[in-house]
Amino acid sequence: MSTTPIEEGTVTLTADNLRGVPHAEVIIFTEDADGPGASSVFYNSLGLPQELSGDDFDAHFRALDPEALKAEFHGDGVWMNGPRRSMMDTATVEFLESGKITPIGDIPMRTGGRVHVADLAGLLGKRPAYSELRVERTTEWVFLAGRQVYELVSPSGSLYVLQSLSRAVDPNLDVEQLPTLGDRMQLPDGWEYRVRTLDDDLIVRASGDAHIVFDEYESNYQRLDR
Repeated sequence: MSTTPIEEGTVTLTADNLRGVPHAEVIIFTEDADGPGASSVFYNSLGLPQELSGDDFDAHFRALDPEALKAEFHGDGVWMNGPRRSMMDTATVEFLESGKITPIGDIPMRTGGRVHVADLAGLLGKRPAYSELRVERTTEWVFLAGRQVYELVSPSGSLYVLQSLSRAVDPNLDVEQLPTLGDRMQLPDGWEYRVRTLDDDLIVRASGDAHIVFDEYESNYQRLDR
């Protein structure tokens, strides 16, 4: 992993060989003073050395207590986003707090960014599938030529590339099932799930804002902005 300071309080880290690697995210929410929305800070283990097997990592993550984390971080809500498997080959992420590692339970994570939601109760209840969510972060995902990528196409033609699959809804979902996942999905009218093999490297960037869509399994796809 290489480290390049950007400005005080942030650091950019690059990690390779990430495809299929287990990771997870914890989002701590603080309610808005004047409405149902909330702001948040999210912590992610992506790119940190991981000695546990996939199943062991999943078990450790599922053993975390959201109520204990809410109290520890003085939050009003917690979203346990995972466990997950990363789908990019290389990730470059601008982390907050100078890349400081924070233990979330017994899982080390870094501060990855912020997100604001209009309805905290709705998000913590059932995540809205196929509805775009804006996340404040600066990232670059690289998918190597020759790899398969898995994409959602919206009715308006926007293209979203799968950045990580989630095992929150289906704990047995794995990378090998992705080529035929579209057969199981309940896609809204006008949406398409497609699989293609890359002729060239594909780079999916976010410079301050990432636009994300979740499917019904809570796997997340980032919009490809040319």
